[in-house]
Amino acid sequence: MIDFSSQTYQNILQAMLAQVPSTFDQRDTAPIPTALGPAAYTFEGFYLNLNLVQQQAFIQTASGQSLDYLGALAGLTRYPASAAVMLGVFNAEVPIGSRFSTINGENSINFSATSQVADETYQYQLTAEVPGTIGSDYTGPIVPISVIPGLTSAQITSILIPGDDTETDDAFRQRIITALNDRPFGGNIASYRENILAIDGVGAVQVYPTWNGGGTVACSILGSNYLPASEELVQTVQTAIDPPAQGTGLGLAPIGAQVTITTPAEVTINVSATLTLSPGYEVGQVQAPIEAAIEAYLLTVRQGWSTNTSSTSVVYAADVYVARVVAAIVSVTGVVNATNVQLNGGTADLTLTETGALQQVPITGTVTLSV
Repeated sequence: MIDFSSQTYQNILQAMLAQVPSTFDQRDTAPIPTALGPAAYTFEGFYLNLNLVQQQAFIQTASGQSLDYLGALAGLTRYPASAAVMLGVFNAEVPIGSRFSTINGENSINFSATSQVADETYQYQLTAEVPGTIGSDYTGPIVPISVIPGLTSAQITSILIPGDDTETDDAFRQRIITALNDRPFGGNIASYRENILAIDGVGAVQVYPTWNGGGTVACSILGSNYLPASEELVQTVQTAIDPPAQGTGLGLAPIGAQVTITTPAEVTINVSATLTLSPGYEVGQVQAPIEAAIEAYLLTVRQGWSTNTSSTSVVYAADVYVARVVAAIVSVTGVVNATNVQLNGGTADLTLTETGALQQVPITGTVTLSV
């Protein structure tokens, strides 16, 4: 890639003037510099546009629609936003297609009842009418838009399939590069990752080949919110990849591969620490920001949960380090130092289990602070 950053107005003008004999007046207000100025300004704009065109031609620097076009090199398209599916609990029968609205002010959105939850009375899957993560943000009472006789109680209680926003440039770029380097083909690990991550609501996946003997594959998934997937999402992925009877090739998995879709177990991380605070600060002022900082760190751990750390075998990790927790705490304004930091009552790092039989992810628990 050619660097055009030096092609500024001033540099272009000086290069032009260097071609003019020194016997001519080259002061700023002289006729020759005055005549060359507009051309230098135009050339600077030309080089800026040329640099932009050059950047949009490469996967590493392209953005927007240009990156969408380059995705075809790997046979990929950008993941569109998907609608959240939530669990609605009512006191009466709700006709399929009935519409409801959340009651959270300007962030209020509508949901439609799309199916009844099997073996449950008056529980329904509600699909957001607006795609994206906004559909997963609300739990609580909802109000009916449709007229439903006898309905006196309606609420959203939990997430079944989290909504997801349109894939970002950075995420799509990394997926293109990974696809070109890993070569998904014929049921290899890269193929399973590509097929499972393409399913709405899935945010991450670990793949364990031959975890329970030849021909067996374990795939553990997180929702797009990087939390353990719901039973409904696990079943959706299972049906798409390898539905009953397993190994028959009725899904995306190759014939003979018996694929088990699961989700990791939550490991609650309780944190305690003794703080040194700046003058004028109290624990109550830093409690919420510290909890948010610790959750932000644990989110990065969950986001890296599906990364294979080995080039020669399948190794995943989601360990929680005391030093990183300390760093999160002292990053909060008003906190000078943190000592006696403990994770689940101990001072050691927490090593979570990541195997084909058991996978774990860290979830923020209680945060106990003292001075």
